Amino acid sequence: MKFHLAAVAAIALAACTPSTDTASAPPPAPAQPDIVAPTDTASGPAAPNTVDTISSTPAPTTPTTPAATPAPAPPAPASAAPAAAATAAQLANGHAAYTRVCAMCHGPAGQGVPNLGVALTTKDVAAIKEKVTKGMVKDGDKMPPMAGALQGTELDDIARYVAAGLPQ
Repeated sequence: MKFHLAAVAAIALAACTPSTDTASAPPPAPAQPDIVAPTDTASGPAAPNTVDTISSTPAPTTPTTPAATPAPAPPAPASAAPAAAATAAQLANGHAAYTRVCAMCHGPAGQGVPNLGVALTTKDVAAIKEKVTKGMVKDGDKMPPMAGALQGTELDDIARYVAAGLPQ
């Protein structure tokens, strides 16, 4: 038994010891440039970022000028989908995808996580989809684009789920 273990150890040592024979070593690969021009020009440029309704900074809580009468609330954007429009299956899929992709930064209930993600307050499905797709929409935003982590209808379902208030 000792001879067998000694033979195995010798073989392992020989296999792990680098060879000093440089004559049989392959030549080094030529240096590659750090940045290579894209070869796929058919896809075109990415869509430009636009200002959205999701804010990474809190809105001021005190008015800058006193108002005599409060202004009427603006109507809901036409792109905002009501929470009732989402089916139970869409909300369940949205919840599963949100838990997998979003909850780490925005919290399990959308309350936000300090130094990672803001609280989710918008109910505008289109704005949510834009933010998830593009990430940093304006200066100061920190969110990376996350659409690449989603499959099939998950982007739509997450947007509906967040717009519905993240129901459990």
